Amino acid sequence: MLALKRLNKFYTKSYEKAPFKTLCVTNGCLAVISDVTAQTITYYNWQASTKNEAVNLDEKLPEKLQEHEELKPRPPPRFDPYRTLRFALYNVAVAPLVGKWFMFLEKRFPMSTVQQAAGGWLKHNDKTTLKRMITDQTLFAPMSLSLFFTVMGLVETGSIEGVQAKFKDAYLPAIKANYQLWPAVQLINFKFVPLPYRLPVVSTVGIAWNSYLSWLNNAAKEEEIATHKFEEEERQYDGTRGEQIKLEI
Repeated sequence: MLALKRLNKFYTKSYEKAPFKTLCVTNGCLAVISDVTAQTITYYNWQASTKNEAVNLDEKLPEKLQEHEELKPRPPPRFDPYRTLRFALYNVAVAPLVGKWFMFLEKRFPMSTVQQAAGGWLKHNDKTTLKRMITDQTLFAPMSLSLFFTVMGLVETGSIEGVQAKFKDAYLPAIKANYQLWPAVQLINFKFVPLPYRLPVVSTVGIAWNSYLSWLNNAAKEEEIATHKFEEEERQYDGTRGEQIKLEI
């Protein structure tokens, strides 16, 4: 408890002196935790699936040998520090934008501080909280996800096609998952959490969310690589087959 009080005091002073710098550092650190968590989960999923494949290997081996198929174990996923760095830098860069957005919502939909008869101030504040959440989720959430997949697509592939592949493979699952989690989180955040702590709260809850986003972004990247490899092999096969037909003629 004492450590948490000291951390809270340090954060409050830091936010008062340099709010956006504080948000950037906080968001960047939590992004590192998120991506490391995502990569760790990916590794343990690989480990579990490898064990399951080993259990069934005796049953599959004769069939595979009869079909003359080569059995190749999937290599373990390696930790990618550059992926973590990209994810952290992105979250550092967008922290001021998110901070400004929360400030805008605070001013645009102010809470009432004057108690009115029959609990009218509570009703007003509940409506204000709902307005903040709806505005956040209808405007900022889709925009922030679009920005994330656009930036990651450009950084990782350097092409518009890469961005389009990100949106095709990952955007719809991400927006669906967003609306299953964040409306409830933001209702609590806007209702009970003071402005300086809203982004850290989002980032803390976002450890799980960003782990999912990081995993989803990487899954889309692997899907794109696999598709490109398949198309390349198909072109090579068509070219080889064409040469064989010419020789036969």
